[in-house]
Amino acid sequence: MREEKERLQDLVKRQTAAITALERQLRVASTNNSALQSQHQQLMKSVHTLIGMMSSGTGFSSNEQHFRDCAEAYKSGHNTSGVYHIYIGDMTEPTKVFCDMVTSGGGWTVFQRRANGSVNFQKSWKDYKLGFGDPSGEHWLGNEAAHLITSQAQYSLRVELKDWEENGAYALYDKFQLAGEKQQYRLLLGSYSGTAGQQSSLASNGTGFSTRDSDNDKCVCKCALMMTGGWWFDACGLSNLNGIYYTVGHNIRKLNGIKWHHFRGPSYSLQSTSMMIRPADF
Repeated sequence: MREEKERLQDLVKRQTAAITALERQLRVASTNNSALQSQHQQLMKSVHTLIGMMSSGTGFSSNEQHFRDCAEAYKSGHNTSGVYHIYIGDMTEPTKVFCDMVTSGGGWTVFQRRANGSVNFQKSWKDYKLGFGDPSGEHWLGNEAAHLITSQAQYSLRVELKDWEENGAYALYDKFQLAGEKQQYRLLLGSYSGTAGQQSSLASNGTGFSTRDSDNDKCVCKCALMMTGGWWFDACGLSNLNGIYYTVGHNIRKLNGIKWHHFRGPSYSLQSTSMMIRPADF
């Protein structure tokens, strides 16, 4: 009986040890399973997020469209004004531009805008070359970008103007092109029409662009220093939409303000302006 009792006690010990080992294995298996379930849930969440981004158009797509200007974006069904990405020339990275999809049929790429004086337009040659400001507000897209865009086809130019009495006017040029930097971003214009005067206030064909540190005008003086800003000054000329922004009440008798001679005279500084381009055959 004593031997039998010892055998039974030994058997119970072995069974207890086996049960303990099984319990330990079950706990490890349970932990691994929970980790796998957590990983699975996280993966599914990521998949659903990606699907949502793709369907809402905020993600990347293998058939993402590349537009060379706002006119192409408009013809592809994008008819809401706002900031778009376009691919200029042979640049591999997109450029942010503001597209006006409403004015005169839409499809306009805006390259200049003044509205509230929030951006300083008293800049250098390099600044005007590369652009400055925010496309969603006041900005200058850049002479190099305007040169590359207008070199890929024939473009027209529309200039929108508004005075402090809320009167609007526009100037339309059926041809607009900027030469390259070596040619001082010279202005090439076609015929003028519009409501901003019976004749054009923009400089004549072949006028080079001038800034405070690069004088290319036809005057013995330095127009960019006198009139301020960067512009096609000719012999200081009849316009400068990049002059100093004067608020209402302080905008009279200001030769260095935002002016368009044949709209409000030589010394009236305007409230807002924009310059935009579009293919002539749009």
